[in-house]
Amino acid sequence: MENVIRNYESLLLDYSEASRIALDTGRKRLLAFVMEKLEEFERSFIETFSFEELLELQNKFNSQGLLIA
Repeated sequence: MENVIRNYESLLLDYSEASRIALDTGRKRLLAFVMEKLEEFERSFIETFSFEELLELQNKFNSQGLLIA
């Protein structure tokens, strides 16, 4: 599970960076790619664990300042 959490954290950091690039340059292809990967991860997580556990994990990262707005 620790590896899964690290992978999710990495995707959230990628999202943050891709969002910054999109805002700075107007280029959105990287952001779209990262959002697709996040969606794939979250769907897989829900299938393997549960929606409630995903919400708990998101709350953990939100409290650390990593969130998707």
